[in-house]
Amino acid sequence: MKPFNFNEDVVSTNVVVTDGFFDGGAGVKAGSNYTTSSLTTAQKNYYYNIQFNSKDHFSCTYGHIAGSGSSEQSTTVEGTTQAVYKQFYNFTENDRTKLRDQIGWIINSATASDAYMIAAERLQMKDRLNPGTWTITLSGSTTAGVGNSLSLTDNSKTTDPTAAPFGEKYIIYSGSAGSVQSTSTEYGHFYPDAGLFVLGAAQVSGSLPGSSGWIQSGSGDVGQHNGLAPDTRVADAVDNAWKLTRALSLGSITLRSEENQYIYDYFCRAKANEFNYSENYTFWSGSNFEIRHSDMQNNPQTYISEVGLYDAAGALMAVGKLSAPLEKNFSSEAIIKVRLTY
Repeated sequence: MKPFNFNEDVVSTNVVVTDGFFDGGAGVKAGSNYTTSSLTTAQKNYYYNIQFNSKDHFSCTYGHIAGSGSSEQSTTVEGTTQAVYKQFYNFTENDRTKLRDQIGWIINSATASDAYMIAAERLQMKDRLNPGTWTITLSGSTTAGVGNSLSLTDNSKTTDPTAAPFGEKYIIYSGSAGSVQSTSTEYGHFYPDAGLFVLGAAQVSGSLPGSSGWIQSGSGDVGQHNGLAPDTRVADAVDNAWKLTRALSLGSITLRSEENQYIYDYFCRAKANEFNYSENYTFWSGSNFEIRHSDMQNNPQTYISEVGLYDAAGALMAVGKLSAPLEKNFSSEAIIKVRLTY
């Protein structure tokens, strides 16, 4: 066993590895590839899950700071949309006292009283979502590819993020793959570490106001607030989360996940006078432990087939096996690199 000189024998590297967000490593999926998972009636009051390959990939929901656009609200029961708004706001913003004064997310220099939220499935996003590479295209038509649409991305390529309780925060603008088309309208906030997109309802509905034959409020409530303009009634038929789900299913998403990988390279050095004898009993003979083969008396030969890494307490932590045994004697030296990736 030989100790490492950590200044010379160990090199650490931190790299960022990205992959397509969707199942199988795909980075782009049209909405026609999505399905909406089966949920209970109570769950649908809060959110819808979007699936690909029968796996959850996103959750779509709607929140209102005062509980409008809800299926229920009374003096004793907090509205479903108010609960959603508070939950996501408290999760992503620092000043949590604002909600008492009906002040929430500031989008386009004004309080966003209501917002649509898209939350990525944690299993698919790994450490975080990759900023500056994504595009979300929302459709306002009842037919995919027909009618008005809105493509959104973040400003990470040109602007440093602001700090949020859950990592970084970027502004969402119109554009694609990190290339901002226009900064005249802020559409919301992007939190890559939380895997969350917050879209101001007023902003997205302004670009997708709807017209005859366009997305309705809810899966069957015809005639209430076309496009992505929220239905702010408090009634059982209200289903704003479905409007966002439908807009995504008729649009498309380009998205990549991101993770930090920590790579440690251990250079295991066997100098000329080291590791030329074996502790294997077949190498020795007799009680005096003489070299068994006489032709190796002055020229022992060993073969390195694996390397073990031990901690300070002498516990075996990792084993690296060579593809073929490496011959070692007094006239040769060897350097074996063992790489551990976390």
